[in-house]
Amino acid sequence: MVTAGPSDAGAWPRDKGEGLVILTSLVDRADGFFDAEGNRQSGGYFHKDELAAYIEYGATDRVTLVGRFAWQTVEQLSGGQLDTATGFSASELGVRIHAWRAGPWLVSGQASYFLPGEGENVTNQPLGQGDGAVDLRLLFGRALPRDGFLDIQLAHRQRDGAFLDEWRLDASLGMAINTDWQAMVQTYSVWNAEPAQPGFPEFDQHKVQLSVLRQVGELEYQLGVIFTPTGRNALDERAAVLSIWRRF
Repeated sequence: MVTAGPSDAGAWPRDKGEGLVILTSLVDRADGFFDAEGNRQSGGYFHKDELAAYIEYGATDRVTLVGRFAWQTVEQLSGGQLDTATGFSASELGVRIHAWRAGPWLVSGQASYFLPGEGENVTNQPLGQGDGAVDLRLLFGRALPRDGFLDIQLAHRQRDGAFLDEWRLDASLGMAINTDWQAMVQTYSVWNAEPAQPGFPEFDQHKVQLSVLRQVGELEYQLGVIFTPTGRNALDERAAVLSIWRRF
């Protein structure tokens, strides 16, 4: 995700007894979607306001505990049907294990379980639907010059019930602008890992997040925007995000 910043998240482990909390406020909107051929279409709308907490804690120098919890207010109109929800989305509990390091390179593995909530649980499905899911991922990190970093994560998310399993690919590139500011480019991609089933169409969605970060005392503030350049059977989302990082 940031040397006093995102380069000590992602694939990088926490030292024993040390932790990280990231509080994020998100405003997400869509007034269109990508159809089955990947073409942008207008119609309906999607409104989401979210407050999320992401937590890491070093159980040992090689084992990091992770969790994410998000409270949402979501309203979606699609095909003339209005869908609303207020409550927690799927909550993540996981463990990350540092596996290998050589020079600037680092590799970790992570296993997480997702507990369903009242809000978004499954990509491209009605709010509140979805059972649990197991997410297994490999994380690759590389330190770069100028306090920069590269973090790449490849995951397979196996869903309980009839919902389609997913492949996920997340990537983050960060670089210091000066002694006070850092810039990040992040991408988040998801696509189905199983053939379509009745009521469960194939899909993919690819998001880009551009953000800047500034350290102020013990806190680090991140301000960014998110957009969706391409997708298939997915929303065309745009969002603004404000995060506060705190290490302890």
